[in-house]
Order: sequence, then structure tokens, then C-alpha cells
Amino acid sequence: MTKNPSNILIVLSGLSLLTISSISIIGIAESYAQSSELQSKSPSSTIHITKDSSNSYVLSSGSSQIGTFDTSYSIVGSVTSLKESTDLITSTIIKDFDKSPVIGYVIAHKSKSDSKLPTLANPFVDKATINEKIKSEIQSSISSSQKLKTSQAEIKCNFGMEINDWKCSTHGLLG
Repeated sequence: MTKNPSNILIVLSGLSLLTISSISIIGIAESYAQSSELQSKSPSSTIHITKDSSNSYVLSSGSSQIGTFDTSYSIVGSVTSLKESTDLITSTIIKDFDKSPVIGYVIAHKSKSDSKLPTLANPFVDKATINEKIKSEIQSSISSSQKLKTSQAEIKCNFGMEINDWKCSTHGLLG
């Protein structure tokens, strides 16, 4: 069998394209629906985190811009497990949101006084502010879950386009 260097190059190029395509397909799937489980310090309790994300794009005059977007997280587990795993839950969601393609498009709430400024202010929020808001909302909701009269809780977080509208709410679950 003769080895032709151009055939080897074509095969290697094909493998590279196949690998890149696989990574892209996996990335697309993760951006729409993602679920993860965290094992708390209590071996019998598992925390489930589910993410639902949507965004739109506007195509105009040969360019593409991000339109609206919304990311929701649902965190379900025992009240005890939520408290024990506060830092892990928070870091998991922060790391996930930091990888989101919309992170650079989160804006602060616009006030009427902004229009009186002589120059345009940057409407986008920096990553540190985003991460601090996520941490604050999740930890506040986990603290609220400790006051529930149920053993299971669900925390729902909605992170949309304006950071001042970001909220997490806590609900007790029967069971």
C-alpha cells in the first residue's frame, strides 16, 4: 500500500472538520436546555438545577444583532441541602451564565435622567456586577427557603435583558 501525503492530509482535514462540527452541535444543544444535578453534603439529597434559555436575533442591512433574551433557572431540593450547598449552587449558575452568549448584552435599567446627559453612557453591565447580582439573588432565596414550613423547595430565577429586573423567588413543595 502506498502512502500518499495528500490523501493523509485530506483525511486529517476531514477529521478536524468533523471534530469542530461535533463541538458546535454540542454547544448549540447546551444553549437551549440544560440540566445538572448537585450532590449536597447529605448523601441522600440531590439538588436539581434546570436552565431554560431563549434569545432572538435581528438581521438588518447585512448585519446580525442580538434581540431579546431570557434565561431561567429552577433549583429544586431539600431545604437543608439548599443551605448546605449554597456556595456550590451559586458558583454553578455563575459559571454557566458567564458562558452565555448574551452576557455582554445585559443592561442596567434606564432612568429618565440618562437622557439629560451630554454624552451617551455605556448601557451594558460588567461581568462582576452580573455575577454579584446572581449571587445576591440566589443566596437571598436560599435564606428565604429556610423559613418555609416544607422540607422541599424550588427556587426560580429569571435573568433577562435588564439586570434590575432579575429576581429569584422561593416556593415550598409538598412531599
